[in-house]
Amino acid sequence: MSTEVDERHHFDVKTAIETGDAAALRRTLAEVPVRANELVRWGKDCRIATHPLHYVSDMLFNGVLPKGKELGLVEVLIQAGADLNFQKAGKETPLIGAASLGAEEVGLRLLDAGARPELRGGFGETALHWAALLGEDRLAGRLIPGTDLNLKDEKYKSTPLGWAVHGWCNPPAGNHGHQREVVTLLVAAGAKVEPDLLQSEMVRTNPEILGILSARSD
Repeated sequence: MSTEVDERHHFDVKTAIETGDAAALRRTLAEVPVRANELVRWGKDCRIATHPLHYVSDMLFNGVLPKGKELGLVEVLIQAGADLNFQKAGKETPLIGAASLGAEEVGLRLLDAGARPELRGGFGETALHWAALLGEDRLAGRLIPGTDLNLKDEKYKSTPLGWAVHGWCNPPAGNHGHQREVVTLLVAAGAKVEPDLLQSEMVRTNPEILGILSARSD
């Protein structure tokens, strides 16, 4: 009888995250702690392999995981020894994943736990680039002290300030809508306002952006 009960209540890491069941996740990791770092396979034909900390943000972004359930899951994973800075070659860290998928609270918790903000993703961007693009001002504020503000990514050749301006003018999926605040934070922290950005059409046609950037341009 006890065996039947155990089997009935057994959840794997993937299912526990998708259902937002932190208690089930805790039981699973207590039984087999290494699962906190086993990649979750999902997507078409299970071709995608994602670290559990990153998978929480994926499911939140996709609308599978109800908002408000993410931090309980992240806390269990952290306590179980999940690698905060896990990174496959050319892929995102959990922190970059949280920033890029609009999971601002997850990103803040990962930083509190010791995640490294300076690490770069698949095309040389940092978590700050994504937080700027999506207008995650609280996360951006926490990332700024530990990130090179003038670092350009390798794909778009743009700094976090450029990403923030782009997100302001072209709201992305998962947008938090606080790009103005991010731009202000970056400029106040000393981010360089490059002439090309100042002269771009999206800046010249937006008086509010132009005003903030012109005040600090060289």
